Amino acid sequence: MNIKTIGAAVLAGAMIAGCGKNEEPKQEDVMAVSVNGVKLMQSAIDADVEKIVDAQKGKIPAEQLEYAKQSFANQVVQGFIVENALVAKAKEQGFAVTDADRKEREEEFLKAVAKMPDAPKSVEEYFKKFPLGEERARAEFENGILIDKMLKAEQAKQAKKDYKADAQKRIDAIVSNNTAAVAADAKALTKLKELKAQLDKLPAAEVTNKFAQLAAANSACPSKAKGGDLGEFPRGQMVPEFEKAAFELPVGKVSEPVKTQFGYHLLLVTKKIPAVEAKDGNPAAPEKVQASHILIKGGEVRLVPTLDDVVKQLENAGKREFMQDFVQKQLRAAKIEASENYKRFLPPVETPDGK
Repeated sequence: MNIKTIGAAVLAGAMIAGCGKNEEPKQEDVMAVSVNGVKLMQSAIDADVEKIVDAQKGKIPAEQLEYAKQSFANQVVQGFIVENALVAKAKEQGFAVTDADRKEREEEFLKAVAKMPDAPKSVEEYFKKFPLGEERARAEFENGILIDKMLKAEQAKQAKKDYKADAQKRIDAIVSNNTAAVAADAKALTKLKELKAQLDKLPAAEVTNKFAQLAAANSACPSKAKGGDLGEFPRGQMVPEFEKAAFELPVGKVSEPVKTQFGYHLLLVTKKIPAVEAKDGNPAAPEKVQASHILIKGGEVRLVPTLDDVVKQLENAGKREFMQDFVQKQLRAAKIEASENYKRFLPPVETPDGK
């Protein structure tokens, strides 16, 4: 969980994380969760869920509605816990929101949603359209800024680490893998050429049986149990390279080795079924082939990233881990209570080693 993640969850994700002022509880109402004395009642969760569902305008299939409602309720509770714990900590540390902060956040928000359908032209427009109400939207906006300011300050305290050595190790591992992959590819191709040479020496009447024997003994595909037989298939079911070879190959002819993402293949087409037009109540059927294959897996060559790219990835991962640890620490420090239905969202108990 990093700064941008927190901010996005509080602002753009507010539709599914109601954390603002709650309605007055009814007499039969029960507390769902409490953070540092701030309570979220079950009636408030139910009201939020109904507003969220209503905002979907029937987009949720009827058979998935109950599951969706429970999912929304869970997100409301999780959002309430995280936001209230972090806002309390930020205020305790003396952070406050300025007009400059609001302007910067508005620019970030509008840029983030610019390509969305019906994107708001201002945060004021967003506030007015917010499903849970304008007041809630404004509170989410302010809280998001407050939390981000605290997290940025904490992130600035993080000890700088030089990731270049670790990054180089990752690059070296990829290069080593690629060297092995090239060798594995060459070995697979040599093996298939040897198998094809055996098949090419045979009379046409013996090719099918021998192909099945070689597939059973050598193929890496589960179809080896059927002598490599893949059954009948139309266009669109196989990867492009395999499909092209299968539909172009004459019946009874063994292909040259074909390279796909799965490895190298030898193909043998055993039957071709022409397309059939709909007629006399019978449905149309597409062109099909029946083919067998022998698969020998090679190696996967990966793109070698630049040192700068890997360093940046490691730095971002380090920041995320640092922020996740900080957030978990604040959750454990907060006084959080939950009803039986929501106890699973309570932060884990800190162990003696501090983790």
